[in-house]
Amino acid sequence: MAKRCVAMPLKNILNDQSGWIDFTLSKIAMIIASVIIISATFQLAADFKDMGREHELGVIALDFKSAVGDSGSGTFDSGIMRTYSFGMERFSSGTGFYNVSAAISGEYVEMTATASDGRLIHAVKPLTLRVLPFNESTLRSELAGKFGHDGTIQNPIITDYMTVTGFLSQKGANKVLLNTGMDVFIQKTITYVEIDSGVYKLDYVLVYQ
Repeated sequence: MAKRCVAMPLKNILNDQSGWIDFTLSKIAMIIASVIIISATFQLAADFKDMGREHELGVIALDFKSAVGDSGSGTFDSGIMRTYSFGMERFSSGTGFYNVSAAISGEYVEMTATASDGRLIHAVKPLTLRVLPFNESTLRSELAGKFGHDGTIQNPIITDYMTVTGFLSQKGANKVLLNTGMDVFIQKTITYVEIDSGVYKLDYVLVYQ
């Protein structure tokens, strides 16, 4: 026998508060979801903007790294000094950052800037050459103080070259800040190490202001 479907009177439907509560809650949920989506969209846009700023800063860091690398290549003679200018006006148009600073150590070059919204952005590029963040005079003084010889061709260091490279790596480990408004001097130099089998040459690139 088929069951009879009993219709609820209209008055009972209007008086049923649970339906209105469900409707209100669903609307609130939709509003919250919309706010989350809009916030996520703005955050995503901000993240893309930061990526663009980091890319621009990375271009400057890469340009500086390339200048150091070129000076250390075999095509440049030891003792020849080159100058490098950051030329910030080349990168100032539309970059969205300011207060650009630079630093170098024996392992990497680093650029830091302040974004227009006040956040700090960084760009770091590793160095593949033996780099020291000081000048020739400091290099010879450090070697003479450690080994009793300054490592010039007239006064080679008498020890194994691994000891020399380890010592200089330690000396060049700390980063040195550079003024992006001033020229940077880049110079290839040679340190001579004498061992039983002969005299070895260690190439270094000096970067300083």
